[in-house]
Amino acid sequence: MQFAQKMQDPIESQRRAVSSAARSSFEQRRRGSLDPWAQRPHSPSEGKVIAIYLDALQGYGADKVVLKIANGLVHRGLQVELVLSKVPQSGFANIDPAIQVVSLEGSRHTPVRNVAALSRYLKRRQPDILFSSIHFNNVVATLALALSGIRCKLVLRQANALQEQFKDYFSPVAVLLHPLTQYAYRRAEVVISPCRAIEADLTGFMKVAAHKIQVIYNPTVTQDIAEKAKEPVQHRWLKPDRTYPVIVSVGRLKPQKDFDMLLRAFERLKSRYSPDAKLIIVGEGPLRGSLETLADKLRISDSVHLMGFCKNPYALMAAGDMYVSSSKYEGLPNTVIEALSLGQKIVATACQGGTAEILRYGKYGRLVPVRNPDVMAKSIAEALMNDSRAVPGAALAFEHEAQVDKYYDLFLNLMNGASFQPSYNLATAAI
Repeated sequence: MQFAQKMQDPIESQRRAVSSAARSSFEQRRRGSLDPWAQRPHSPSEGKVIAIYLDALQGYGADKVVLKIANGLVHRGLQVELVLSKVPQSGFANIDPAIQVVSLEGSRHTPVRNVAALSRYLKRRQPDILFSSIHFNNVVATLALALSGIRCKLVLRQANALQEQFKDYFSPVAVLLHPLTQYAYRRAEVVISPCRAIEADLTGFMKVAAHKIQVIYNPTVTQDIAEKAKEPVQHRWLKPDRTYPVIVSVGRLKPQKDFDMLLRAFERLKSRYSPDAKLIIVGEGPLRGSLETLADKLRISDSVHLMGFCKNPYALMAAGDMYVSSSKYEGLPNTVIEALSLGQKIVATACQGGTAEILRYGKYGRLVPVRNPDVMAKSIAEALMNDSRAVPGAALAFEHEAQVDKYYDLFLNLMNGASFQPSYNLATAAI
């Protein structure tokens, strides 16, 4: 922990100075008993600003991670501004009211316009740190910072396994994005990886210098997950007295999640091992029609429910008999972490990304090859029959407060002028 140890005394004293007041202020705001525009508690970074750029808030896992980080930094007394290319029409759920939201009046489909608008914002606001997540946002943020000409620490977070993700892109897009993303990571002060596998992807595929990379796990596990998991489940298949197994999977219906392979594995599960099994897939996306057609073709439609968006998936995940992840690649999948925190049995593909790291390489769940429905079907059947539910504390490494503390330490040090040194055991200290 070279970086943390180097600044340990000032960090701890500064954190003690703001922690109690900041957390008390947040609780008052959450209950609606404090003016959201009232003065924040004194912070050791008083007057300094962290600008966080995203193209939009679409409810994806990477967006949720960034919002948790932003809220956590504000709770610790830092000043955060959330800069969006396009403000969602649905409003700002789950955003602390002390976070100023800035709209660039663009969209995720107008990158050139976004670069120009973000550059103007940077010139006007002069933030001390510009933080961005997801590679296409990172490219926009880097180009805008270069165009603005201001001095600002650039911190970029990579959310997914790019070597695999670029295979899903139309070729000209990948050809353009690859060098632009490499340029962005060369310009960054720090590149944050959510796990060891993405760190290897960054150093290998993206040629990022190892000394720039900080591994920090997602701040996924919050108390509200366990609380929401206890809420009543409104689904016809999840009756307490059922005599059949119910498998649950959560994710956007897109190629990365490989739900077509999951449907093929489920067909084999029913035909070979468990004819009464049911499958619930929570999520929406562009592949809904093709997945419905495939389920009809496999003659499993009556046992598969593509239920779309669900406000509280945790109750479903907890009530099911198993959680399954079929992805072709991942970053650090929050849904696998959430299932683990709920003590669920898990079968997941050992895809590129952090899934195997979450499951401790098979200790907390079964890992199967990517795109192999036969092996997945057999593993699901064996896990349903033989496996125990995950042990308490298995998801401790992904606890929200501990991981946000690492972002706080990093940003505070950068704002106070410290040079970055990677701390190789920060993320894995709880494992």
